[in-house]
Amino acid sequence: MTIRWVLLGPGRHADNRVVPQMKKAADTDLVGVVSRDRARGEAFAKKHGIAKVYLSLDEALGEKAIDAVYDATPDGLHPLHAEQCATAGKHILIEKPLAISVPDCERAIAACRRHGVTLGVVFNQRHEAVHNEARRTVRAGDIGDVLMAYVQLPLARPAQPVPPPPPDSWRGNPTMRAGGMISGIADHAFDTLSYIVGQEIDEVSAFSDATQAAPPNERAAGVLLKLSGGAIGYATASARMPSARRPFEIHGTKGSLVLANTYGYLVGADGEPSLEIITAAGRNARHFPETECFRLEVERFNRAIAGGGEPMTTGADGLRAQATVMAIYAAIRDGRVQRVGDFLPKTI
Repeated sequence: MTIRWVLLGPGRHADNRVVPQMKKAADTDLVGVVSRDRARGEAFAKKHGIAKVYLSLDEALGEKAIDAVYDATPDGLHPLHAEQCATAGKHILIEKPLAISVPDCERAIAACRRHGVTLGVVFNQRHEAVHNEARRTVRAGDIGDVLMAYVQLPLARPAQPVPPPPPDSWRGNPTMRAGGMISGIADHAFDTLSYIVGQEIDEVSAFSDATQAAPPNERAAGVLLKLSGGAIGYATASARMPSARRPFEIHGTKGSLVLANTYGYLVGADGEPSLEIITAAGRNARHFPETECFRLEVERFNRAIAGGGEPMTTGADGLRAQATVMAIYAAIRDGRVQRVGDFLPKTI
């Protein structure tokens, strides 16, 4: 079953990463791109061999030949697009975050449920081969009960002060973004940590270098996590440490996992991803090729549309991730531990 897709949001991210891998995905036909700027849309379509350019989402949704939409637009637009797609009977895969608030996440989920369409959220690092091998190892009990986990995710950017976004940039618009590094990058860190150890994040405490409260403009943050199975996690993210490495360690009662050079998509590759298992029996290290996470994301979503299970990250998963982000910001503002459950709706 071939799924016919339209891309919404032909920006640099889609140009460099999403579309090249989407074109390789099995059972996938990228038939159109939506761009308000005709010239930009036509240039993008020509570069990637896409047949049609639409000047609005509504125009694309009017096409019976379209099955699904890949939404790579600014964060604050996601719930509106989900509602539009759902009403038109089109499935939608949305780049994280699902929305910039929990109520907006609920809007998107409710619309897709009401109209019976599939909703997915792109936390692409859940597809990374080294992360999945770590998850398999943990679930197999090879390192015993997980007690501690630590991940650091620095962006490889210059350490000097970065000027604020220009006035016309969506990144500086509080209706388009929930905050800075925590909502932009650190959510990848804590989501992957939770995914690998197989435990939900229950409580958080955090600090950041933010100089304003709403929207936060933090460029460095550290988050302490209490997980549902008893493990303690620590996730850090920064755009101010250009030479920092990105350790990812998981420690259990029988051994430890040490991951290196993961998150290459986000921070730039500096070697092959690797996973070392350390137990009383010794050390065993494996290396992994770079994973085409966006291709796998689309293929998984195609199967979900066809009735073969769920997307890798469901709408409910996306809502919980955003509730965790909101709990982290509250922890920073109030200077106390926050329960993620307090930021979740009564039902999801």
